[in-house]
Amino acid sequence: MLKATIRQQADQDWESRDDPQAETPSGVRWKLLVSGERTPPEALTMSIAEIAPGGKLFSHRHSHAETYYITSGTGLINIDDTESDIGPGAAIFIPGNARHETICTSDVPLAFIFTFPCDSFDEVIYHYEE
Repeated sequence: MLKATIRQQADQDWESRDDPQAETPSGVRWKLLVSGERTPPEALTMSIAEIAPGGKLFSHRHSHAETYYITSGTGLINIDDTESDIGPGAAIFIPGNARHETICTSDVPLAFIFTFPCDSFDEVIYHYEE
């Protein structure tokens, strides 16, 4: 039987990875809050992420659907060639295999909660666009 888990964002370390083919760092970082690597899994992964001012989550896709909930900052998101402005309170659903990228357009980080319907963040394989 799985046990309830409570993890405080402040107690977690920031993580990041940059597209090795990118000429400049992305400015993206995240904290895994609920994920099989750190908590008992049950078909849900949840994290908080930030994109630094001027930073960009490079165009990519993955087989899992994803949600974002924007908590602060402003930006642009492009999902399969449809671009939208985003800011606090925006809830976004990204279908599995949809190509998407996100850019911070504000002078403060674009912060958002993201979720995947899988046991572990390790299951999400990012395929970056050329």
